[in-house]
Amino acid sequence: MDSSLKNANILIVDDSEANIDILAGLFEIQGYTNVKTTTDPRNIDGLFNSFKPDILLLDLLMPHLSGFEVMEQLRNKIPSGTFFPILVLTADMTVETKQRALSAGANDFLVKPFDMIEAGLRIKNLLEARYTHQQLESQNHTLEEKVKERTYEIEKKNLELISAKDKAEASDRLKTAFMQNISHEVRTPLNGILGFGALLAEPDVSESEKEQFLSLLKASSTRLINTITDYMDISLIVSDSIEINPKPVNMNKVLTELMNQYKDQCYSKKLDFYLSIPGDGNDLSVHTDPELFRKIIRHLIDNAVKFTNYGSIIIGYSLSPGSIEFFVKDTGVGIEEDAQERIFENFMQENIDNTRGHEGSGLGLSIIKGFTKLLDGKIRLQSVKGQGTTFYFTIPIGTGIPGNTGARASISNFSGAKLPVILIAEDEFTHRLYLGSFLKKYTSMIYMATNGKEAVDLCREHPEISMVLMDIKMPLMNGFEATREIRSFRKDIPIIAISAHAMTGDEKKALDAGCNAYIAKPTSGTELLEELKNYGILG
Repeated sequence: MDSSLKNANILIVDDSEANIDILAGLFEIQGYTNVKTTTDPRNIDGLFNSFKPDILLLDLLMPHLSGFEVMEQLRNKIPSGTFFPILVLTADMTVETKQRALSAGANDFLVKPFDMIEAGLRIKNLLEARYTHQQLESQNHTLEEKVKERTYEIEKKNLELISAKDKAEASDRLKTAFMQNISHEVRTPLNGILGFGALLAEPDVSESEKEQFLSLLKASSTRLINTITDYMDISLIVSDSIEINPKPVNMNKVLTELMNQYKDQCYSKKLDFYLSIPGDGNDLSVHTDPELFRKIIRHLIDNAVKFTNYGSIIIGYSLSPGSIEFFVKDTGVGIEEDAQERIFENFMQENIDNTRGHEGSGLGLSIIKGFTKLLDGKIRLQSVKGQGTTFYFTIPIGTGIPGNTGARASISNFSGAKLPVILIAEDEFTHRLYLGSFLKKYTSMIYMATNGKEAVDLCREHPEISMVLMDIKMPLMNGFEATREIRSFRKDIPIIAISAHAMTGDEKKALDAGCNAYIAKPTSGTELLEELKNYGILG
């Protein structure tokens, strides 16, 4: 016999001791090990809970409780769907008794007096049915658990797919916004450049109109340059491709320079523009990346000017132990509270239904947030709709260096000649022509080189050359290599890098190669003259 059957819990309830002895002897012979008996049916409740029988052998006619009443009690104890075999012991085999017993819950009958072989077989069959049913229940339970697990996995996967779908759709919307913004922010200023450029060539244009057209053409060009720079900056931030190059930065000098750049715009909008610095902040220098720092402040001032139609703009900073907090405060349109987090996302302005509320790429605050994080800083804002906004960003002071550490390195003054001799190293004909035409009235001689090797050779052959304007991307030898070559025999000559490589970090590459300064294309005549003056080339 299978061991699981031998270990079955068998409960016998019969008021006849003789019947119990016969059945107990049978079970002992057949090897059953767990048998309990009682002659009092009132004990069934306690035995059922403590012994937990696998089969019940039950007499029908007993004092106190009949077998029918016992089965009625057990009905509430046996879980629905559970097979619990009840073998009825009876001498009454009438049809009525059988039907009543089966209706009460009996599964089979043993007729008194017992046939031992028949009794053994019936008990064995019922126990096998019991264990088969338990195995099926276990398998069903296992299957149900697996179904639940699989259902959970499918639901989880569906949620992941929905999330991925939402992200893909958001990414698609972002790409659409990106392309729409590129198209708008490139085509719009190009239209101004091409349109006003064509109007300037008309023969009947007055001098006042020419001045107006030139001003608008310049504004369109600046807007186009800023747009391209924004797209390059955000791509570098997203790809984690920006290298931080900290150095001492004179805070007051930088803020004053930026104020000078924006004072005309503020004046045209009749806005007051103030600089607010603490009394102990004179000549304070902070160890940080000057390029990223300037871009953060510039974007914040841009936004302040753009969104302020009356009142004032204040820029400044306050000092605290180990850090410095800058602020740009305006009396502009303000930002609704529920939009104050959203506006740091790409291409977002406050009104998400129409991101073209104001001109611009919609990347300014994203760039500010990215640059501030790179500088180990934090950015926050306070704003009241209709009253104005104040942006704050905090960066570590690093190594504070008092005094004017922003001054340029000393360069030999080549003012011996009445006018300087300048070498222009540039492979693009149009830019060579522009630089030469602009500088001819400020120089006694201009040499032209179309590649880096020519630039090196001309510097060797003409020691009277007092400044080099060096393009970076040229054939045969690039501007970096040419600068290093020239430095090997002309240590003190000023070399100004002029490059269309205008991404964050390109200035450092030029300075590391040996250039004294860096100007990004398109080149401003004002910047060129400023560099000539900085190095003593012009008085």
